[in-house]
Amino acid sequence: MLSGILSHWNCKTCVLKGQGVAQLYPEPLLRQSGDIDIWVDGTQKDTVTKLRNNYIGIRNIDYVHSGCAFFDDVEVEVHFRPSWMYNPFKNKKLQKFFKENAKEQFGNVDANVGFTYPTIQFNLVYSLIHINRHIFEEGIGLRQLCDYYYILRHSTKEERDKALAVMIDLGLRKFVGAIMYIEDVVLGIDKKMMLCQPNEEGGRFLLEEIMRGGNFGHYDERNRFYSANDRFRRGLFTLRRNLRYLRHYPSEVLWKPLWQIWHWCWRKCKGYL
Repeated sequence: MLSGILSHWNCKTCVLKGQGVAQLYPEPLLRQSGDIDIWVDGTQKDTVTKLRNNYIGIRNIDYVHSGCAFFDDVEVEVHFRPSWMYNPFKNKKLQKFFKENAKEQFGNVDANVGFTYPTIQFNLVYSLIHINRHIFEEGIGLRQLCDYYYILRHSTKEERDKALAVMIDLGLRKFVGAIMYIEDVVLGIDKKMMLCQPNEEGGRFLLEEIMRGGNFGHYDERNRFYSANDRFRRGLFTLRRNLRYLRHYPSEVLWKPLWQIWHWCWRKCKGYL
């Protein structure tokens, strides 16, 4: 339905994450989805204009997406870009990857479900980036690792080799190894389907964070003083929280405060604040 609405407005779309990845599960309906993340082809300015011209309420417009009031019972995030990285040099490479692969994603229609979602090749990279983002934001849940398990199960060796090359270029080789460790010890992935050799040290650390925090970090007692309504305190909390990851992911941790300052100025200049 959402894809049809946006198509009527001459917008090419691609449903990211849950609803598309669910098609890889033995029983898609067993994969519980939350909100709807939909990537819209075109510039951010044009997309925002189309949404506003069609009287769609939009909120919290940022570099990547915006919350949109399409439905009363389901949250929708319209993506201008699939994801991002805090390191501006790595982010430039990531955005180039998205741009080079966009046409194939917007054309990957599944007639059985009636909407477009990413290819396996794309998801091998994008889903890892999405998991990586959650490390520095809310936290990781095992559901995201289960998604990646089925993405790996449906991939070819050539696709995995290409995905690993992209991740290495983005400076995320250690992170990939940590994820492979979890896919091995928790989900029992066939070692032939791994992107690379597991990183036990990084994997143990990441798994401990997952088990301690639960889905999106909701059960982490260290987060109980987090104030969602106070931006200054939230910023200080996030900075302190991310220091836990400095030894494992120094580039993203150190770049994040600078990125946040840039992002605030960017949103201010664009009129999104």
